[in-house]
Amino acid sequence: MIHAPLFIGLVELLRVHGWSHWAYVPAAALAGAIGAVLYGAREISLMATAIGGVVGVGALIALNGTLGFIESALLAAVLAAVVGALVPFRARCSRHVPGKTLAGLMTGALVGTAVALADSLRPGGFAVFAVLLFLVSVNGVLYVSTVRGWVCLSRRLLLESRPCQLIEALVMALLAGVAAGSVWLISGPLLAVEQGWWMQASLALHQDLAQAVVGAVLGGALAGMLLELFRFPWVHEF
Repeated sequence: MIHAPLFIGLVELLRVHGWSHWAYVPAAALAGAIGAVLYGAREISLMATAIGGVVGVGALIALNGTLGFIESALLAAVLAAVVGALVPFRARCSRHVPGKTLAGLMTGALVGTAVALADSLRPGGFAVFAVLLFLVSVNGVLYVSTVRGWVCLSRRLLLESRPCQLIEALVMALLAGVAAGSVWLISGPLLAVEQGWWMQASLALHQDLAQAVVGAVLGGALAGMLLELFRFPWVHEF
């Protein structure tokens, strides 16, 4: 359910700028990476999304929409980065997150490319429901089956040798910025703030959101069934 609005929002933002079928590639890659960060960071992801949500709602309501989409996301990212850099967390360090992020980015890009190629060959393209069903199910299986290798690669590239609080600051900044931007995209049309291309993407998101969520839920259920059937290891084990 988290993957669907994030993916569709990214697709619509890219389409407003002239991307067509190929908007699926960066959207799937970014959605995969952000999802990997969200589930990989666990404890700090909750705090980061809370900061982003509060900033997003405050920008829309308390400030009467005086902050736009970009400004809200940047403000949330800066605040979350400061918290991540200054506040020590008792849970284990999130050094494993870079490898999982790399896994989500690469598998998302691969599946997004397949969707873009298939969509370009079909007149009128595929329904959003079918796109999310395929994307979530295939990407989920590919991610779980390859994440261990990507984590090992990130260790060889010394991505996990950075200070723990620096990694956590970057993770929190990313998630808080996404959360604040998501609040704007979902709630912007309801408050009639800031017309322009951001609003076009937000309106398009609302049109496709219901069937996207249904497709993602069924795709996630299918991926989970396959992972259990073939006894893949749990991702949190590494």
